[in-house]
Amino acid sequence: MWLNKFVRGEVLLDWRDFLVDRQLIRRASLVDRHREMRLDVDNMSYEELLALGERIGHVSTGLSEEKIMSGLKQWKYLHIPLEEPATVVEPCCICQEDYADGEDMGRVECGHYFHTACIKQWLVIKNTCPICKKAALGT
Repeated sequence: MWLNKFVRGEVLLDWRDFLVDRQLIRRASLVDRHREMRLDVDNMSYEELLALGERIGHVSTGLSEEKIMSGLKQWKYLHIPLEEPATVVEPCCICQEDYADGEDMGRVECGHYFHTACIKQWLVIKNTCPICKKAALGT
């Protein structure tokens, strides 16, 4: 009823109408029905965190060796300097070692590349690119 009057321009709202709405919103946001279920991990002791980890268990977001080998683009590394002075190639961000000629390399779908052994180890644990955090290989 008041909406029809409001649409026709007949209803004048008072400042108290807005105050009541704000108070209701504040009260509604203070009630957290799931408060007991929430964990405050920031204030847990080391022992409590260990116990929580045991209760939760291990959740694997990694890939199987077969999926890694079928999805990983592989080649042998060969450094060919195209400019004088030679451009600096970033080391593998997983092991922090420089690439050497003849080493096995692996590239994930986003285009980043790593030592094959390093990225295989990484992808068994987590299917994300270590650099950009995108999905490394399609599943």
